[in-house]
Amino acid sequence: MRTEHSTFHAPLIRQRRMAYIRGKLLETRRQLLERMKAELAEPDEPIGVLGDPADMAHSVSARETSYEIGSVESRAVAQIDYALQRIERGKYGICEDCGKRIPPARLRAMPFAYLCVECKQRDEQADEKSEEEAAIESLDLGELGGSDAGEVESTHEIIRGSRPA
Repeated sequence: MRTEHSTFHAPLIRQRRMAYIRGKLLETRRQLLERMKAELAEPDEPIGVLGDPADMAHSVSARETSYEIGSVESRAVAQIDYALQRIERGKYGICEDCGKRIPPARLRAMPFAYLCVECKQRDEQADEKSEEEAAIESLDLGELGGSDAGEVESTHEIIRGSRPA
């Protein structure tokens, strides 16, 4: 049985929890931005100055890795910003697709999650299926050696696992 006292404390507990999460997100955001700023401040080795082809390849590889890391960090900052907006709107911890609460364990692991596990899995499966369909559609079946309709259909069967409708 809930008392007036426990009902009063529930919003206060939620406010404190949201303030704690907001603080953690802001700290993570600050650290990411500092790291990105430091990486940008590091001078790149000029590629043309390096004499050895192996050194040049290493330099290019290191530069590409640095850009990839920066891209990942930039996406993380954007996700954190979105989570902060959701906190401000009172939508943090609620799945954007189904409207159910996102389990606390998921939010601890991914504090900027905006989908519950089930909706995220469904979203990823849809993305994988779209990528697979795009790859199949981009194939030029004539290059596979199929010249008549029967050969093209059997090629579809091999690629998709069943005959096209």
